[in-house]
Amino acid sequence: MTPASIAPTAEKFSLRHPAWLAAILLTAIIAGLHVFFLLHAGGFWRDEVNLINLAAKPSLAEMKQDSFPVLMPLLVQSWSALGLATNDLTLRLLGILIGLGIPAALWVAAWSARRSPPLLGLTLFGFNSTLIVFGDSLRAYGLGCLLIMLTAIAAVAQVRQPSWRRTAVMALLAALSVQTLYHNAILVGAICVGAVTVCWRKKNGLAAAQVFLAGLAAALSLLPYAADLIAGQESVSVIRTGLKSWRFFAAFQDSLGFPVEQYIYLWALFAVALVFLAGAALFRGRQNSTGPGYDTGDLRIFAGITVLVAFVGYVLFLRLAAFPSQSWYLLPLLALASVGFETGLPDGRGNMRAVIWGLVGATAIVAIPTANRDLHTRFTNVDTWAAELKAAAAPDDYVVIVPWFCGITFNHYFRSETAWTTLPPLADYATHRYDLVQLQLQNTNAIRPVLSRIVTTLQHGHCVWIVAAMGWMDIPDPGTAAPASLPPAPLAMSGWSETPYTMVWVSQVAHLTGDHARQFERIKNPTTGQQIIENTELFRAAGWKNP
Repeated sequence: MTPASIAPTAEKFSLRHPAWLAAILLTAIIAGLHVFFLLHAGGFWRDEVNLINLAAKPSLAEMKQDSFPVLMPLLVQSWSALGLATNDLTLRLLGILIGLGIPAALWVAAWSARRSPPLLGLTLFGFNSTLIVFGDSLRAYGLGCLLIMLTAIAAVAQVRQPSWRRTAVMALLAALSVQTLYHNAILVGAICVGAVTVCWRKKNGLAAAQVFLAGLAAALSLLPYAADLIAGQESVSVIRTGLKSWRFFAAFQDSLGFPVEQYIYLWALFAVALVFLAGAALFRGRQNSTGPGYDTGDLRIFAGITVLVAFVGYVLFLRLAAFPSQSWYLLPLLALASVGFETGLPDGRGNMRAVIWGLVGATAIVAIPTANRDLHTRFTNVDTWAAELKAAAAPDDYVVIVPWFCGITFNHYFRSETAWTTLPPLADYATHRYDLVQLQLQNTNAIRPVLSRIVTTLQHGHCVWIVAAMGWMDIPDPGTAAPASLPPAPLAMSGWSETPYTMVWVSQVAHLTGDHARQFERIKNPTTGQQIIENTELFRAAGWKNP
């Protein structure tokens, strides 16, 4: 079967053809944006430190104590074993290489489907600053996006020309996908539904069985995690605060609304068009004019059914998981949708060509400066404060970090004899220990040791330093009373949420320090004006006075 018979509407490859030239130029700009972000990302924030610490564990059983499976920690461990993790920059390079694989996957998708350049995918998804920032971070989202895209591409190859070899490739990629992100299982299931629908249309029971086996292999690969996931449900209740509608839509707006918020409607328009084309193809007869056993309707059905099932399944998953929605949670869904657009939407002809070219040009003009703004972002400034405190804090001083999860980053970067703790104090700061937090939420005297140490430190003429997340702490007005301690969790209104407790604790620390310290000041922030994801500020208290 020749390329012409597979996709007769495809553009012939030529560097002089405007579509190919534009796609190559867009890819080069996207690659430049990834490098730009690499140079501005700075130190690792708590989620990345969590993964780095897990990657240093000696066994898979310890590596899987996370909200992700083990593939990304294993990859980081392998990168380190090769001697490529000598500092933050070289370790962060791994994330950048994964991120650069995503536009490459779009090229593979467009070429394998219709021998055309991936203008639409590069424009809508490749430029997306949320993808670049969180896809390139040392977390599993970028790798999860890449592998789910490759799984969809493998499924296209399987439904076109079914074989056991292609089944094995699809099964491997599907298993790797779910070993990267648990919620990729929803997307793998959607891919299998789309592929089986095409096999049903072709009346090919063997091919449908092969697709089912590929999906089953991915599902079975998750069985080793089942016991831990069930046992861990209670300990993560402190972050299962429910999927708020406003936050869910805000996450969609943030992830799809690039470079301007109206782009969410473009995503919706193309997704609806894809589903409509799939429905139209299902209700007409098969046309084999493009090759034996294959027509363009197969790809449209696969892409449309996959994207529809993936969207519905993903929303249900997020709702049942009850975690607060974040924009980067949606990246794998957008990655799969972008492959669907390249696979199922027809090439532009006539007026459609003008629309696509207008979209590409307008997006490039707006996206480049917008991405430059968004990518001028640091993940954290806790590393900056850790370096400053290493020089400024004396061994008998005391450092308090609030909230507790910023202590994960601080623990990674602070190397000093000065004692430090968090609100609430925990026994382990290597990873996100929600189980320990849950125990402290039930302890009405959780921060009493911290308050006592603050008093002792000030009375002996030493300093108390407080690293607080931006907006979480302020210097209280004289004469104001500290809030009363809350009863043990769960609370009637907020359940197991840690936020009400932390806000009370930090206020109690601020009032104690403000009432008794002769000096209580906010330290000048050297990172003021920068966009920082884990943004903190530093306070210093010294001296002792009676209220």
